[in-house]
Amino acid sequence: MKNKLIFISLLSCFVWAGGDISPVEPEVTVPVVLDEESVSGLYASLGVVYNRTYATKSAWFSEADTQDESIGINAALGYEFNLYFALEGRVLKSFYAEDYADVTTYSLFAKPSYPVSQDIEVYALLGYGLVKVDGVSSGNGAATPGVNILDDSGFQWGVGMSYTLNNELSLFIDYTSLMVDASINNNLEATSLITYKKLSVDALTIGMQYHF
Repeated sequence: MKNKLIFISLLSCFVWAGGDISPVEPEVTVPVVLDEESVSGLYASLGVVYNRTYATKSAWFSEADTQDESIGINAALGYEFNLYFALEGRVLKSFYAEDYADVTTYSLFAKPSYPVSQDIEVYALLGYGLVKVDGVSSGNGAATPGVNILDDSGFQWGVGMSYTLNNELSLFIDYTSLMVDASINNNLEATSLITYKKLSVDALTIGMQYHF
């Protein structure tokens, strides 16, 4: 009898409390899916570029004969068709040369890309462009100031990565090979008195991209 009274008392308390224990539903995190429409459209970019102009095989930042290092501006205008493909036109102009090379380039690239995450994207650049190199005041006697050294066009390629800051702005860094072993108009003479007849140009660019 005593046990029955205890059971009835507990049952009464349960009914008085509402008699309903709601199950706790697990929290489900829905992954953020990139919307292709939100990333398509016109964009522009501006970056600082480090150019390497050389007629010998050499490492970055080396002091090899006929190699020149220059600093310039790289401006681009492009259009993203979707999350994975864009077309981009670039103009590069150097404003400082260590030795002899004033570099100007005009390029048109197909730009396939792949989003590694919500913020990081890797891409390739495949295209065609014109490269002009003119002589400036020479620090090593390799070229004559004011004389055109190279004026040629050909296949260009590159690889890069960008980081999204917000819906409009992103940071990027890329490497581009702009010309490889092109015949030059005026020979370069190194301090070793060896004459070179071919020239290569590549670039490393760091900049910011704006989506309209």
